Amino acid sequence: MRLSDEILDFIASPVMIIVGTRDQANRPSIARAVGARAINEEIVEVIVSAWQWPEAMDNLAANGQAAVTFARPADYVSYQLKGSAQLRAVDSSDLELSRRYRADIYALFGGLGLRPELVSPWLADRELTVARLHVREAYIQTPGPKAGTAADSPTETGAG
Repeated sequence: MRLSDEILDFIASPVMIIVGTRDQANRPSIARAVGARAINEEIVEVIVSAWQWPEAMDNLAANGQAAVTFARPADYVSYQLKGSAQLRAVDSSDLELSRRYRADIYALFGGLGLRPELVSPWLADRELTVARLHVREAYIQTPGPKAGTAADSPTETGAG
């Protein structure tokens, strides 16, 4: 699956990032990521606190199945990417990306009227791990008539 430039730019912006996983019995678990980057049109990396989200990280280590949702809080434009993920240790560039993401997301939510103490519980930077997602499917998840439709065209828009 090749992601459009629109989606690649979107995931690099300050958006909420939810990583959905499942265990062997198909029970769901989620994690909130604290940074993301596109490696190319088919691979996306998200940074997650293994300390804060151990169940989701265990699921990824066990089966690699993930659905990552990126949502812009100001207007709820959202995309979901599905695929298989492999975990790796963070490096200095990942730590810097996560630091910038957290600063940007605090500023974004502050501009929307939320105090930092309301946002900080899901922005842990302890035991960070990178999940590298090989994207198989992409969907528009923006509320509206296009929600749930494939985002397989470079001209697709998340606006519903």
